[in-house]
Amino acid sequence: MNNIVIGAGISGLSFGYFSKKPFIIFEKENTVGGLCKSVKDTGFTFDYSGHFIHIKDKKIKSLIEKLIGKKLLTVKRNSVILFDNKLIPFPFQANLYYLTEQQKQQCIKGIKNRKKIKIFDDMPFIDWAKAMFGDGITKYFMQPYNQKLWNCNLKKLTAAWTAPFVPKPTQKSILDSAYKRNEQKYGYNSIFYYPPANGCQEMIDGFYKKLKSNIIKNTKVETIDLKNKKIYANGKYYFYDNIISTQPLKELLLSIKNLPKNISTLIKKLEYTSTRCVNLGIKYKKDLPKMIKNIHWIYVPEKMYPFYRVGIYSNVSKKLAPKNCYSLYVEMSDTKNCDDIIPILKKTGLMNNDDEVVSLNVIDMKYAYIIFNKERTKVLDKIFKFLKDNNIYCTGRYGGWEYSFIEKNIADGKKLAVYLNKSK
Repeated sequence: MNNIVIGAGISGLSFGYFSKKPFIIFEKENTVGGLCKSVKDTGFTFDYSGHFIHIKDKKIKSLIEKLIGKKLLTVKRNSVILFDNKLIPFPFQANLYYLTEQQKQQCIKGIKNRKKIKIFDDMPFIDWAKAMFGDGITKYFMQPYNQKLWNCNLKKLTAAWTAPFVPKPTQKSILDSAYKRNEQKYGYNSIFYYPPANGCQEMIDGFYKKLKSNIIKNTKVETIDLKNKKIYANGKYYFYDNIISTQPLKELLLSIKNLPKNISTLIKKLEYTSTRCVNLGIKYKKDLPKMIKNIHWIYVPEKMYPFYRVGIYSNVSKKLAPKNCYSLYVEMSDTKNCDDIIPILKKTGLMNNDDEVVSLNVIDMKYAYIIFNKERTKVLDKIFKFLKDNNIYCTGRYGGWEYSFIEKNIADGKKLAVYLNKSK
């Protein structure tokens, strides 16, 4: 059996690691890792945005530690929200204590006066937010933050993506948080893990050492011929028994020769939003900015700021930045507007006025977040059935056209490998 894997990102590498059947991995770039890799510049190590590792499965944690040859750092998340010129602990809906009295009353009134409606995954996200948290919390955080993140009509975006990413405190917990500091940690990533020295690249390098003889880099799959079960890449044909695709589903479909019309018409329903990540290596004269001390990342919902999140790599691992330096990642979905980032960071206190930017690294991610529109589930069911009937299996965040994280990508790659290991 000859399996061809498209894409040497974390999902493709995981599949290869657990595969017991012959396989080759085609990677279009000259490096492996996809969006889960790191770059070095002027002594700084940057990821392709914040790739902190959230793990519940001890076996996956052990696998990663085996791959990197050392223990992962265990980090207690300290994430906050920049709102009304102050930092509020995450999540917003469990920390009303930090709001003004007027803001608190709007949130309290909103949560008490929620409409009693049926809540379901495919309802519009904005309606879901109001039903879950009320008008006040939606107005101050849920609507503006997610508008910036998804960069689409929030009536068109469904709530199907929210679990496990949006914490859901009880009404009592929300109301209690208005006049008493919340001590409970919410969210799937309250504790996360990270390689100690070289960013996510350490994990990728560990996979690569095991699989490099099976990986062909600088090779983009141009066409797939389903009838004759062959791929055209690098100027020649490769025959396959199965294709494992981790590339964006949209790109896969566009590469298939003579795609049936009932499938090709579905491509336009595969919607997504892009992200620009600006990585900054910064040297300070006296000390870190007070605003970012011990903080791992900051959510930024207000419209006046062009970015929706700022993370501090060097607060996760000091080895990611040289001495007397720190490193940030700044994320925005409006990729046209980034010229004024540094003055804004200084104005808000996320940088000191006399700090010097010594490294600036811009990474554009075309496929960053999959938009969960109302048609998504039915469209994917039809597409994946057609592909499976033609021995093509999709996995990973972009292959599976979903919102996921590193642990799930590794688990899904393993699950598919185990399934195909058993096939004849």
